[in-house]
Amino acid sequence: MPLVTAPTRIKLQNILFATDFSHSAQSALPYALDLARAYNAGVFSVNVIPHMPFVEAAEPDIEQIRLSAKQRMTDWSGSESFRGVRHTEKIEQGEIPEVLSMLVRENDIDLVVIATGGRKGFEKLLMGSVAEEVFRNAECPVLTIGPHAMPWKDGCLRHIVYATDFGPESVHGLPYAIAFAEANRAFLTMLHVAPEPGVVLPEPEPGALPVLDREEVVATTVKQLRALIPEANELWHEPEYSVRFGPAAEMILKSAHGADMIVLGVKRPTAFTKHLGAGVAYTLACQAPCPVLSVSARYYT
Repeated sequence: MPLVTAPTRIKLQNILFATDFSHSAQSALPYALDLARAYNAGVFSVNVIPHMPFVEAAEPDIEQIRLSAKQRMTDWSGSESFRGVRHTEKIEQGEIPEVLSMLVRENDIDLVVIATGGRKGFEKLLMGSVAEEVFRNAECPVLTIGPHAMPWKDGCLRHIVYATDFGPESVHGLPYAIAFAEANRAFLTMLHVAPEPGVVLPEPEPGALPVLDREEVVATTVKQLRALIPEANELWHEPEYSVRFGPAAEMILKSAHGADMIVLGVKRPTAFTKHLGAGVAYTLACQAPCPVLSVSARYYT
């Protein structure tokens, strides 16, 4: 796994917040505003009107839908929640992932904040499969807020969990985990989930590789985790090095109990699909007890 140099400071000047005005979006909004205030960033609130099918051979009144969305956006952004935050509203139409990608490029967006639950129908925000398409292809980090995410106490990050499988993609999330921990004086847990060690046979076959027991796996893995932390860092606390055994998503979710953020690097999809499956990142985005920051390999390419 490549060595990592942590950024001296996270750049969060422009945050894109995607909304469909649903309860899920309303629940995700405080995270975007907390980060905006902490980093003196501007917020772009975006509502995407999806392409709609014909209903009973009648074309939907797009202009009326746009006017309704504009009014709701005005009411939304005029609330007390946005006090003191630089703010821009945008109403767009198209496929959500493509529209968000365009806005990221055009507005120098440093972070996308999205909810992973919403209503069905025309007011659907970003259900899991669409959210996964967004965070795997995004040209900036994406913070997903699932239905089980707990609010940040006083708007602060106190505990961050960085999960790694030591693959080349997972390294992309580490600089953000370290930088967020530094900036917030937060505790950092370095986590690896390993498969359950095999059973050592009394008489292994000639030439067979030795099978490590749990203690040996833990000792070796902790050394690998320690080696990921750059010597030049400004962490306020010694990181916790954690090794768990079992299904990756399940163990990460258990480790994140009481945490404020999970950070991970994610792979780009190998093929475009409308539903990208129920992998580890997808499961975490939908079920995590805290927001999940995903950093795609595309961000670095």
